[in-house]
Amino acid sequence: MQIWVICVGDEILRGHTLNTNLAFIGDTLAREGYSITRECTIPDEENIIAATLTESLNSADLVITTGGLGPTTDDITRTVAAGVLERPLQFDPDILAGINAFLRSRNVSVPADALRRQAMVPTGTDTLTNANGTAPGLWCQLDKRALLMLPGPPRELEPMFRTHALPRIRQAWPAHLATRTCEVCGLAESVVAERVEPVLEAFPEVRPAYCARPGQLTLTLTAHTSQREELERAFAEVHPPLGTHVLPADCKTVGAAVGKLLMARSWNLATAESCTGGAIAKAITDVPGASAFFCGSFVTYANAWKEACLGVRPKTLAAHGAVSRETAEEMLDGLLARDGVDAGIVVTGIAGPTGGTPDKPVGLVFVGTGFRTVRRVERCVFPGNRESVRLRTVAVALNQLRQSLLAVGDEA
Repeated sequence: MQIWVICVGDEILRGHTLNTNLAFIGDTLAREGYSITRECTIPDEENIIAATLTESLNSADLVITTGGLGPTTDDITRTVAAGVLERPLQFDPDILAGINAFLRSRNVSVPADALRRQAMVPTGTDTLTNANGTAPGLWCQLDKRALLMLPGPPRELEPMFRTHALPRIRQAWPAHLATRTCEVCGLAESVVAERVEPVLEAFPEVRPAYCARPGQLTLTLTAHTSQREELERAFAEVHPPLGTHVLPADCKTVGAAVGKLLMARSWNLATAESCTGGAIAKAITDVPGASAFFCGSFVTYANAWKEACLGVRPKTLAAHGAVSRETAEEMLDGLLARDGVDAGIVVTGIAGPTGGTPDKPVGLVFVGTGFRTVRRVERCVFPGNRESVRLRTVAVALNQLRQSLLAVGDEA
């Protein structure tokens, strides 16, 4: 099955808007057993939209467009598609009534001409209800092919795709791919491949894919639906070489995995951050239910706060500096000494782009983790820009605590 995605919008090409819609559609389809064959992003220009739609509809089984269905004059995807399909636009009073009801419920007023524009749809087209906005989605059936037009805002597109588009896709085209995924932490992509691919030599119908990001990697194994049993065997076989670097199946992030280990012990976690500015706390509180194990964080950016909040000694800062093993150790001791704190994470470093020296380069970070009598402080030097250093610090800090908790098992 050929699935082509066309993302329409000047704002995407100019870099003003991050195209999260493509990531969402691709990930959702992959979980359902489908794969995108081609994607392109094009401007809000009639000739380009028309040419791209024509080419796509002559080649793909399903063409998905995003954007260009709104109420303004630059939203022309609907109009251009009607011309390409040779299906004239017609006014649908039911769509207009639904839009007006949506706007009334939110006490919002929109010009009548703009509302009417959104209620114009190509003849013979099914509308997909938009419970989160005014632009309806459109499904155009073309014999054995189909054109699916979705609104651009993710808050509208995502629920519409799940609720209305996926059932139609499943009905029209049986899934042809089966996939299994796992999350791997603390190993480079090349190392994961080195461990996994010799195992997969025994499973020639199974194909691996690696999606790496700072500190974590998603390993996906794919096979045809007729090879599900082989896929399951391969998936089981790749786990032992990866060991404890594989997160539990119900944990998509290392923060969630840390939370699971802490909750099993009824422990509370606290953090003290300098160079990451609260990013570790954010990664933890991104986990639903984090209040069950996370009690709070100190963002001790200034030395005075390291002293006042964590008890770091002035002579330690004077002798070794804020970015040092000694300071990280005292930050960790001070954090773990607080009432109700069972486990802690501290970081201090130089995220850049300035502030580095030959002895303490940009990217130098000391990561401290601990609980009870267990203490661990690691010196790390991370490559990349400021954002990359901070992201890697977050991932390494969480995984360092996770590995320490796993190492002691239930004894701690």
